[in-house]
Amino acid sequence: MANSNKSAAVLRTVSLALSVLMIIVCVSFSLSQQEPALLAEARTSKDVDKEIAECEKLIQSLNAEMKQWEEQLKEIGNLEKTAQTRAELLASKIEVLETSIELNESLMESNKMKRATAQAEIYLVQHEYEYYEEIFSELMRFLYESGSISDFELIFSSASLAEYLERRDDFTSAMNCVEDLMENLSKSHAHLVDLDEEYEIAQKKYESLIEELEYQKTDLESAKAELESVKNDLGAGSSQISGEYAKVSDNLAAAKSKLSALKKEREVLYKQEQLAKQLNKKTEIHTDYIAPSKLSASGFAWPLELGISYRLSSYFATRQNPITGKGTEFHQGIDIACAGGTRILASKSGIVQKAEWYGGYGNCVIIYHGEDKKGRSITTLYGHAKSLACKKGQAVAQGDVISYVGSTGRSTGNHLHFSVLLDGVYVDPDDYLPDGYYTKLPND
Repeated sequence: MANSNKSAAVLRTVSLALSVLMIIVCVSFSLSQQEPALLAEARTSKDVDKEIAECEKLIQSLNAEMKQWEEQLKEIGNLEKTAQTRAELLASKIEVLETSIELNESLMESNKMKRATAQAEIYLVQHEYEYYEEIFSELMRFLYESGSISDFELIFSSASLAEYLERRDDFTSAMNCVEDLMENLSKSHAHLVDLDEEYEIAQKKYESLIEELEYQKTDLESAKAELESVKNDLGAGSSQISGEYAKVSDNLAAAKSKLSALKKEREVLYKQEQLAKQLNKKTEIHTDYIAPSKLSASGFAWPLELGISYRLSSYFATRQNPITGKGTEFHQGIDIACAGGTRILASKSGIVQKAEWYGGYGNCVIIYHGEDKKGRSITTLYGHAKSLACKKGQAVAQGDVISYVGSTGRSTGNHLHFSVLLDGVYVDPDDYLPDGYYTKLPND
């Protein structure tokens, strides 16, 4: 009896050792079959962390430089604003000067005409004065020659009353004429003085306008030159700073893009490293682990344990709608019909991305397996489960029990819906599952 118990103990120990050895071999083989992106090669998440730190330091430096350039752009913007105001003032001044010049030129022409008119008036008055002066002289000579005579003398010296009246009228007319001549001569002289003064004022005004016009023309040219200089200086400065700002902006955008790529790479590497760590911890037999079937060239195993009765009810192909029985649809995987409660196994080691109700797939598990040689993420989907045996974020080894066959979601009976996706796009599972478990459809 003791020998029997001893033998049983030895058998259990050998069995346990063989099981552990099988797990280690399977895990090692699984890892060896995964793509290089899944393996922790020379490049690790720590390497990426170092690059991320350097990239973040560079971004910080570029941000500081960007801030400096932004301040300079703001400063030159203020200078541009000030210069623009100055330019507008200069433009207004130029406009006023040009208008003033036009007005002064008109005034000059007016003064020229006024001078000519004054000169003509002076000439006429001078001749009028000379004319009156000659008449006055003749009248004075007539009176002198006639002598001073009274009305009494005129009466007794006249041959008749008619002669008296005629002589008296001539004398009165002559006296009146003398008075008129004196008055006109006085007015002409005063007018001549006024015209002389007006001419002198016009002459001074003309000379002043000529001087002002020359000054304004010089000021105008200076204002135009200043405006052009301001525009050229601002244009050159703004262009240079904008160019430097654009360079830093491009470098910053490139650094941010690199940082984003590094973070994504770190996330993938971290998941792979965590997967490797968790899988390496599987050194003892678990009740939820079943030795996988033979593997395909890409390292996938059949998702059911050996000895389970099943049949393939649908392929990755067009089929009749199983719910309505009308019309057709394209089936994005294979359906493996088997008894409800059958254990569903992870076809390949990976990280559980989803373990929950998933629309028409009912209770569903999606496992991430890393990337292939082309950098495409590989995931497998297990749908319509009766219940789940894993959680999101959990690392599972190939052969781990992840759920149990059921008919939840859009289903007409107990079966496992199995799909393979590359970058989220459904592909034919025939290209990934091992041969010998069902008759695969011929490739077109």
